[in-house]
Amino acid sequence: MELRLIQPGEPICSIHELPDNTSVKFRILEDGRAIEAFLIRFAGRYYAYKNRCAHMSLTLDLDDNDFFTIDYQALICKTHGAIYSPENGICFAGPCYGEALEPLPVQLREGQVILVENGA
Repeated sequence: MELRLIQPGEPICSIHELPDNTSVKFRILEDGRAIEAFLIRFAGRYYAYKNRCAHMSLTLDLDDNDFFTIDYQALICKTHGAIYSPENGICFAGPCYGEALEPLPVQLREGQVILVENGA
């Protein structure tokens, strides 16, 4: 299934489509080419990141849209085991300790999670 391309100002999904500890993948444009990104809901809040490990430029989920550790308390790169905080994307265990996922700004508007322009 091809992932939707989301532009700044467009909705990623409805708030009702994403229960806690789940994710949805989408694509964004970076330097003119489409790359993967993902949105998670964790502890009732929404966070979005580029789907790229800080250790190596590989996707975290190995294409299965499963980003959380078994206990749903962190995000994990399935290739090298880097573990990230869902709230800020900082790696707190693994080969890229102290580095971070690249966040994407989102806002809630009229029941939708909207991708916003960086710096907006």
